[in-house]
Amino acid sequence: MSQYYEVAGEPVWNPGQQTSQLFLAYVRVYEAHLAVPSGFGPMVSDECQIDPDAFEEFVNALLDWYDHTGSNLLSSLVEGFLAPLLALAERVGAEPRWPERSAGTWAPGVRGAAAELLRSVTP
Repeated sequence: MSQYYEVAGEPVWNPGQQTSQLFLAYVRVYEAHLAVPSGFGPMVSDECQIDPDAFEEFVNALLDWYDHTGSNLLSSLVEGFLAPLLALAERVGAEPRWPERSAGTWAPGVRGAAAELLRSVTP
């Protein structure tokens, strides 16, 4: 069984149920931690609507916070979530604003992982 993430009724991602539940749980954790709405609505009848504008702000708030963590352990925890989040951002049409300070060090790895996921993620 799979679940659908949609923008204006059009599917942008269709992960399996376990993947979807874990991903959405991470979204809710970071949404609460950052105190920034994610743009993800509730999962209703295996469908979740995404507000692209709110989602873009959420992605950029997370990138900015991540840029200032200063902890290798914390960074490694966040990177596992950033790759699928950025792949989905590409599908949604959101434009991540890469922080200047550390874009040269961590962004290439995260961008590469996101690009790889984008090739394997089905809308």
